[in-house]
Amino acid sequence: MKKRVIGNATVYCGMMEETIGGIEGVDHILTDPPYLYIKTHDFDRAWDERLFFENAKRLLPDDGFIALFGRGTSFYRWNTRLAELGFVFKEEIVWNKKRHSSPLHTISRIHETISLHTKKSGKIRLNKIPYEEQRQDFDIVMNDIKRIRSALQNEKKMADYIEFIQTGKNKLKPFSGGMCITHSLKKNATAPFTSTIQGVLNGIREQTILTITSIHYGNVHPTEKPVRLAERILALISDPGDAILDPFMGSGSFGVACIRTGRKYIGVEMNPEYFEIACMRIEKAVSETLLWQT
Repeated sequence: MKKRVIGNATVYCGMMEETIGGIEGVDHILTDPPYLYIKTHDFDRAWDERLFFENAKRLLPDDGFIALFGRGTSFYRWNTRLAELGFVFKEEIVWNKKRHSSPLHTISRIHETISLHTKKSGKIRLNKIPYEEQRQDFDIVMNDIKRIRSALQNEKKMADYIEFIQTGKNKLKPFSGGMCITHSLKKNATAPFTSTIQGVLNGIREQTILTITSIHYGNVHPTEKPVRLAERILALISDPGDAILDPFMGSGSFGVACIRTGRKYIGVEMNPEYFEIACMRIEKAVSETLLWQT
């Protein structure tokens, strides 16, 4: 088994089963295990699920998270295993890839699913995404434009809006809607236009559907995930400085995301070729991060 330390990343070339027992502890796990449905690739092999999930419980603190990519029968079995081990389900994230996985499928599959579980008491972080990145639906953008245009027609309100933009002080009448499905709206909830402007200026709260175009050309691993996707998931479950374990590293996208966002990374990959590629990508990310800091 080969070990390499690259900045805040420690990566192993070996099997998950050979490595995970020697790891003493991590803050969170973010990983994309073999789904066992791609029969034409040697990386999609059976693995010791019991060993992995029992070690996940051993390694994580009570507020630690496990973020798990998957699909189909395997994915639902893994979620059941986590529940049986006492993990608490927190959220399900859908990655909208915007491209289908294969032109041969009867239904064009353009999504993958990520489940977020905490060992016991972890809380999902508030994360805001830049407006232009989050708003990729034409109808939603048009509704925002209409809301702003409507506000421009009221001179008194427009003066208040300008003051709000310049100072952050909100003199606008609070929104007093009815009930949400899960809780009643607060009486001092933000007015719709104010909320729109806040989103444009400061970003929009993360949503359960992440629309990020999948890697189509230039990917080095058949199931390679975009680094930006990993960055957004990391922002929901962890803080800078946390240690993240990825026992199915592949070409290292999650490692690159950890380096870029100030996390520590522990990765394991059984394929020597993908291991070397992951090391090169992580080394490049470390070099770029050091350059940005100078």
